[in-house]
Amino acid sequence: MKIINKVSYLAAGISLIITGCTKLENPLEVEQYQKNVYLVGANMSNNEGLQVVELPYGASASELASTFISAGTGGSRLINKDISIEVVEAGTDVITQYNALYLYKPTDIKYQQLNASFYSIPDHNVTVNTGESYGRMPLSIRTFNLHCDSLYALTFKIASVSDPDYISIRKTDSVLLFSCRLYNNYSGTYQETGRYYKNAAGTPDTAALALSRTFKAVNYNTVRFFHLANNETLANLPACGVTVTINSDNTLGVSSWGAGLTITGGGGNYDPTAKKLTIWYNYLSGTTPYQFKGTFIRSGN
Repeated sequence: MKIINKVSYLAAGISLIITGCTKLENPLEVEQYQKNVYLVGANMSNNEGLQVVELPYGASASELASTFISAGTGGSRLINKDISIEVVEAGTDVITQYNALYLYKPTDIKYQQLNASFYSIPDHNVTVNTGESYGRMPLSIRTFNLHCDSLYALTFKIASVSDPDYISIRKTDSVLLFSCRLYNNYSGTYQETGRYYKNAAGTPDTAALALSRTFKAVNYNTVRFFHLANNETLANLPACGVTVTINSDNTLGVSSWGAGLTITGGGGNYDPTAKKLTIWYNYLSGTTPYQFKGTFIRSGN
């Protein structure tokens, strides 16, 4: 009888152990952290909460450039239900703070709030579907009349979530500072080969140039570069800025950006296949007339 009882107790103990093991949860099958929602890019490690996207210049005031911001969900597992997130604008205090912290020099261009007439948001609600990590809020921006040297920004934060008992709003690094960098079909880095000389009778003495130049988009079909080998700084713009407009027939119009450089004539053509601009223009150095002739080939064709 004693042997039978010992065997019975042993069997019962094994049964309890097996039963207990089957009730243990797999850590990979349950949430290990607190689920939260956040705006992608709204954190200090991502350029201090600043997100910059590239957008094309519009050809008219009616043309809109499409972009978006993203809302994400955090946690060790994907969400098992649809989540609706309400995104609202966060106001100008964030822009003021960013300028004070990072653009404090008198010469720094400061971010400014983009005027409401230049953008539209069809729906402030972002849906993250079951089993997914991110959702998008579409945003349209009218870039036609935006100044190429200004910095424009919008600010966003999450106001509410459809099921706060299931998922919460991230409390820290929660505001997104959203901006854009404008381009057109001709902006970018170019390799310049050119010469300039006194524009006078007789055989001129020429000086050669071979260097890299940045062509900055000014509008839909105009770019700006710096005259000769002058440093590409904002301080040099009034005296050294040159604008080139590419016409529909690929001919060029050349003019000065500021009053410090006098251009009396210019032209050239654009080769869309080679992405090459052939440019000439007459200018004054003091009262002495000069001419520049050169080719600019876009890098990374």
